[in-house]
Amino acid sequence: MSTKILVAGATGTQGGSVIDHLLSGDFGDYDVYGLTRTANSDAARTLESRGVTVLQGDLTDEERMRECCEGMDAVYCVTTFFEAGPDVETEQGITLAEAANDAGIERYIYSSVGSADEAPLAHFTSKARVEERITELGFEYTIVRPVFFMQNLPHFHGEQLAEGTLSMPMSPDKPLALLDARDIGKTVGMALADPERFAGKTIELAGDNRTPVEIAAALSEVLGHEVTHVRPAVEDYRAMAGDEMTEMYGWFDTVGYGSNPMADAEAYGIEPTDLASFLSNSDAFQSLSPTA
Repeated sequence: MSTKILVAGATGTQGGSVIDHLLSGDFGDYDVYGLTRTANSDAARTLESRGVTVLQGDLTDEERMRECCEGMDAVYCVTTFFEAGPDVETEQGITLAEAANDAGIERYIYSSVGSADEAPLAHFTSKARVEERITELGFEYTIVRPVFFMQNLPHFHGEQLAEGTLSMPMSPDKPLALLDARDIGKTVGMALADPERFAGKTIELAGDNRTPVEIAAALSEVLGHEVTHVRPAVEDYRAMAGDEMTEMYGWFDTVGYGSNPMADAEAYGIEPTDLASFLSNSDAFQSLSPTA
C-alpha cells in the first residue's frame, strides 16, 4: 500500500528534490501530492505528467491547508523568507504544521536551516520558531537543517564567475559548510523509509566544508579559467545585498557551522554530494564561459 504524502513547495528546488526521490522507488511506494501556489504553471504541469497530484494553496491559508492535509499519511514542508519576510515564513510553517496536526498526520518532515536556534539571524530564527511548534505538536517529526546551498554559486555569482571572481564577504581561509540542495530529497526519502531511525531527530545536513579560496579553486577547474576570491567591503556588500545577507555572511565568518558540519550526515549514512562532484555534474556552469 502506498504512502500518501503532501509535499509543500513542490515546484521549487527542495520540494522538487523530495518528489524526485520519492518517485524513484528507492525509498518505498508513494502517492505524491504536490502543493504549490500556482497549479497551472509549466512546472506544475510537468509534475502532473509524472503522476503527481497537484494541489493549489497558500501556506498561510489555514482552511485550505487543512483541506490539503486531509487523508495524508505524511507531510513535507519547506518555507521561505525571501518573498514576504521572516514573520510570514514563521506563519507559513506553523499554519501547515497545525493543519497537519488537526488532520491527524503522524509523520512530519520540515526543512529548516543549519544552526536555526543558534544564529542571531532573522531568517534562521523564523525557522527555529516553526521547529519549536512542530516539536510541541507531538508528530513523529524529522527536522532537516541544510547549510549554504551549492546551487547559490551559479545562481547568485554567475556573472562574477564568468568574469573570474567569486565575491564573498568572508575571510579567505574561513570554511563555509555547503550542501547540494538535491540531497534534501534523499534525506527525506531515507527518513520516511526508516522512521525508527529518523523520527524525533534534528539533522544538520552538509556535504562539504570549504574556504572561499578552495571554492574558487574548485570553480576554476570546472570552468576552465581562473576564478579568484574577492572579499568586498562590508558596507559595499550591504548596499548591494541588504542587511540580512550581510549579517549572515558575518556570522559565517565569525562563527559558522562548526569544525565538522558533516558529522550528522556521516552518523546517519546519508552520503551527501561533495563540492567537486556537484560542480562536475551541474549543468548550471556550462554557460559560464569567460567574458571577453
